[in-house]
This record gives sequence, C-alpha cells and structure tokens, in this order.
Amino acid sequence: MALFSRLFKKNKVRAKGKWLYEQALAASRRVSLYKAGGVPDTVDGRFDLLVIHVWMLIRRLNALEAHPLGQEVFDAMFNDMDNALRELGISDTAVGKRIKDMAKVFYGRTELYNAAQERGDAEALAVTLERNIFSDMENKGPLGQAMAAHMQAIENAMSAQALENILENGPCYPAFA
Repeated sequence: MALFSRLFKKNKVRAKGKWLYEQALAASRRVSLYKAGGVPDTVDGRFDLLVIHVWMLIRRLNALEAHPLGQEVFDAMFNDMDNALRELGISDTAVGKRIKDMAKVFYGRTELYNAAQERGDAEALAVTLERNIFSDMENKGPLGQAMAAHMQAIENAMSAQALENILENGPCYPAFA
C-alpha cells in the first residue's frame, strides 16, 4: 500500500511541476516581452526568455524548500524541448546532443543570473542580459537594464508568494513594464 501512495504522490508532484512549467512557458511568450522588451522573436530569443522564467520559478521553489517540485519543473521543460525537437524532425540520435547543449546554456545563463541576483547587482545582471539576449542590437544597454528591472519585479512578486499560493494560483509573473 505504501508503494501505491508514494507513486500517487510522485505523479501528483510531476503533474503539478508540468502545470507550473506551462505557466512559466506562457509568461515567457507574452507579446510585451518581444515588442516593448525588445527580445528578438526568434528561437534563441524565446529560449532565453523561457530559461529566465523557468529559472526564476525554480529559484523561488528552492527558497521555499520545494526542491522536488523545482526538479519536476526543470524536467518538464526539457521533456517539452525534447518533444519539440522530435516534432521538428530532428533525428533521435541528434536530439540527445541538442538537449545536452540546451542544458549547458540553461546552467551557464542561470549561474550568471543567480550570482547577480544574490549580490543584488542589477548592473551585472543587465550586462549579462545584454550579452546573452541583446548582443546583436544597437540599443542593448537600455534593453538589458529594462529586462533586469523586469526580472527584479518577478523576483519581488514571487517572493511575496507562499508555496500554497503558487500551487493554487501559479507563479506571479508581472507584466513587462
């Protein structure tokens, strides 16, 4: 009987992690991030925004000691990426390499974002965003600063959310201002 209750609990956590990932995905697709925020509406631009939104959610879940749920969000993201690559016709042998490359990008970016956020260094965060998202743009300085301010707004909004609130209502992703 204990085995069934553990499996049921794991399935519930997995389902909630997938739902939370879908909330982060939807937030990363908001038109204002591409129009007013200046993020290029490209595969790379979309992936960069997804990384930011998923990482900020996982960061909050980890702060709330909900590490297994954060892992499920991460797993849901990379399962989604795997499925998307397969739907694009990428061969089975190449999918693994592409996912590995995406994971390296995820960890590399989030390590830098996390270091800047932990230090409260908005300028370092803006410079990182300029380099990662806006590198080909002439006005990358103001765009990086605006995205760093938006990330701080997300951090502030999520910090005000208890775990129960996140689980019931989803993570709070304020509109890009």
